[in-house]
Amino acid sequence: MNKERFAYGYISLIFLFVFLYGISRQAVGTLITPIIEHYGIKMAQAGLLSSFLITGSFAAIFVITIFAGRVNKMILMGSSIFLYALSLCFISTVPRFGILLAGFALMGTFGATVDTLTNSLIADLMPQNLSRNMSLLHGIFGLGGLCGPVAIERFRAVLNWAQVYFTISLVFFVFLIIYAVFVKLQWRALTIHLSNEKQVRFGFSDIAKFFSRKRHFLLWFSMAFYSGHQSTMGIWIKRYVEIHLNVTLWGAYALSAMWMGIAISRLFISPNVKASSPLKICVGSFISTIALAAGLLSNSAHGIVAASLVVGLSSGLTIPLIVAICCEWYPGKTALGTLMPYTAIFIASVVFPPLSGLVSDFLGITWGIGVSAACALLTAVFSGLLDLNLKRSRKS
Repeated sequence: MNKERFAYGYISLIFLFVFLYGISRQAVGTLITPIIEHYGIKMAQAGLLSSFLITGSFAAIFVITIFAGRVNKMILMGSSIFLYALSLCFISTVPRFGILLAGFALMGTFGATVDTLTNSLIADLMPQNLSRNMSLLHGIFGLGGLCGPVAIERFRAVLNWAQVYFTISLVFFVFLIIYAVFVKLQWRALTIHLSNEKQVRFGFSDIAKFFSRKRHFLLWFSMAFYSGHQSTMGIWIKRYVEIHLNVTLWGAYALSAMWMGIAISRLFISPNVKASSPLKICVGSFISTIALAAGLLSNSAHGIVAASLVVGLSSGLTIPLIVAICCEWYPGKTALGTLMPYTAIFIASVVFPPLSGLVSDFLGITWGIGVSAACALLTAVFSGLLDLNLKRSRKS
């Protein structure tokens, strides 16, 4: 019984980290305007911040592939938290823009590593009803995303953007101390739940083999286009309200509305809708497409805030459901099952923020946000095809 209690204590720490991480990931979208003003850059250049953040995430593929199964996941997670906090601290020194991009790449590397590990650890520690548990984990991340824009905006009232990044880094350093003390004191009990059998090694050949099956291909592209949809919204929706609609007060609320919807979708809607996971994603993404298009056509702050909420409510369940599906396909290699959908997130999040920023520079930010609606529609198409593929497989 005590051993179970220690495992749940560690799971609680994971949930706390994910909440804090959800807050920290909103810093880019929330602070994008003061960063643009400080460096005197255009939107396409500002989109590179998100791209370098995610480009750094590609290094996480190598970190996970090389160290998973060789280094205990709890140790690897603690090390990644330390380096993530360090990279936040480095960004707060306000280096030249080119060096700032490198700092965002480092933050992406270690943030993606620990993000992947949290999913893998939950799959190992809570394997029963995996889709529900993944929705809970990502729902807590969504709560962090909900609180992030408003909390960071409040900090901005008394601190500049660099000082906000420094404050966030201090929060993670404090968390790391708590994490390290707990793991050290309960090491023996925790290693029983995370034995070597649950930390199976895998290689780059396993990554290549992933795309040999049609269902994997469809799953991967569903995740990629959803990530393009979400990353475009996350980076630009606040600026759209502030600059295009000229309603500064509602910018942070538009971003928070999306994350409120995402949190509700993951915590309450997804577990209670009785349908296959791909079908939930398909229908939700189609609703998101219509809602976002309607919000843009309304040309009002209230309309776009309402649209952002509907987008979150309808399609926010996508990431945890896709990760759960993939971990169920790889029950003995949950790190691989988590990593493969995340490679789709990494690639899409590199491509779409600067692409939508470039579209905004040439055609206007309304068209830039329209890229997000197009991605949502493509998510609906690929997830619908995945649902059909899985139904045919079950019949044959």
